[in-house]
Amino acid sequence: MNRRAFLATAAAVTAGCGQTDSSATDTPSSETDPASGTQSGDDPTPTDTPTATETAAPASVAVTDVSVPSTIEIGTAGTLSVTLENSGGQSGSFTSAVEAKVGTSEWAATEASVEATVPAGETVTETVDLPPSDYVEPSSYRLADADPVARTRFVARELPLGERYLLPNGVALSFHDVEFGETYTYEGEDGEKTIEPTDGDKWAVGTVRAENTTDEPARAPLVSDIGFFRGEEEYSFQHISDNRDRYRGGELDAGAVDEGDLPANVPVDSERADLRVEYSERLDEGQITIYWTLAE
Repeated sequence: MNRRAFLATAAAVTAGCGQTDSSATDTPSSETDPASGTQSGDDPTPTDTPTATETAAPASVAVTDVSVPSTIEIGTAGTLSVTLENSGGQSGSFTSAVEAKVGTSEWAATEASVEATVPAGETVTETVDLPPSDYVEPSSYRLADADPVARTRFVARELPLGERYLLPNGVALSFHDVEFGETYTYEGEDGEKTIEPTDGDKWAVGTVRAENTTDEPARAPLVSDIGFFRGEEEYSFQHISDNRDRYRGGELDAGAVDEGDLPANVPVDSERADLRVEYSERLDEGQITIYWTLAE
């Protein structure tokens, strides 16, 4: 081989050794995937898994306290306060009948009930009217299937002079027109008579009125069950045999009225405001006590 040919061949070999195969070593250029919006050369970003929402605990409403006034007058409705607590995580409704134990009777449902909605985690207090009692006696109240118990006592009813009270048998009783004096005048068998009090006292004379409001015969209170009082001291009805003006009481026909005087001797130093007129009687069903204040 001549020298010129050798140099040409060596130059060709040297040029081939300095080149790199782009198909084997070049990193492909990134391309955007039109469907996903990501580049074909990039790793996709992982999607976060949604966290499940916890369900709140169900409502749990319980009676935590019941209360009632210490005394309630007969013939009037008392008020029962009920405290409800919801320890659950959701709002809850509550409904329960009010039960009563009156006197020596057993627990029994009343016409009263408690209905309330208690928000989650809160406490509410509801009030409900209690049915009246006609008799002087103790009474207890609770809600069905609940432990707290409230206790009260039904006591004598106080009325202003002239106001009537409807007794359990439908007889309306009232006392009015009280007068004081050194003499008492009434219609006797032989005409009008005037008499003086005994032992230096003075007369207190009022009018008792009993009306049978029912369609059947009913018994009105007897005069022996009505009297003037100063504190615990009683001044009873003064019986005058021929007194046609006096109140009698006893059996009344349907719709009938008995009205008359109730004369009594009271201490001469007694003041009107110190006195009251009281009707008190123990019946088979219980004790009834009503009194009218004389203060003006």
